[in-house]
Amino acid sequence: MRNYILSALLLIGATVFAADNGETKWKFDVSHSSIQFTVSHMVISEVSGKFPDFTGSVVSKSPDFNGASVNVVIKAGSITTSNEKRDAHLKGADFFDVEKFPEATFNSTGMKKTGEGTYQIAGTLTMHGVSKDVVLDAKFKGSAKSPWGQNVAAFRAATKINREDWGLKWNKALEAGGFLVGQEVELVLTVELVQQV
Repeated sequence: MRNYILSALLLIGATVFAADNGETKWKFDVSHSSIQFTVSHMVISEVSGKFPDFTGSVVSKSPDFNGASVNVVIKAGSITTSNEKRDAHLKGADFFDVEKFPEATFNSTGMKKTGEGTYQIAGTLTMHGVSKDVVLDAKFKGSAKSPWGQNVAAFRAATKINREDWGLKWNKALEAGGFLVGQEVELVLTVELVQQV
């Protein structure tokens, strides 16, 4: 009896240890997530768009996501700004050249907790055949159990990049000064994660 109790305690301890030190895998719930961008237009205005075709995953060894790894794959050809002519231009050689570079990717090199529910996610953004390091500021929005029994977590992450650093240099000068399309692009990811069993 004593050996049985001891074995049971060891098994429970091993289970807790595995839970504390094992990886938790999550996938983006694409139907409840978005990848959007905003760029200035004619200096005085803005144009926004999104990439509706993407996948993403997160692997965490910590329950609070500190130190997690993040990977995102975006189909560049899915870009939409709700204007067919502009979208065709963005998909062409002047911008994303999607036939030659069909995907953009983000692979994290570190996710660091910076405060209560705040994080910095460092990583490499590759698009248009160019890879550059970026840092996203992320906010943990909370977690919940879905009606289907799934563990769900949500984040909002944002960064600003200079599109010309990735070779997206097309532009036109304006008579009043400045350029038609801004160099700085704001990227915003609103992500709902579903834990994988």
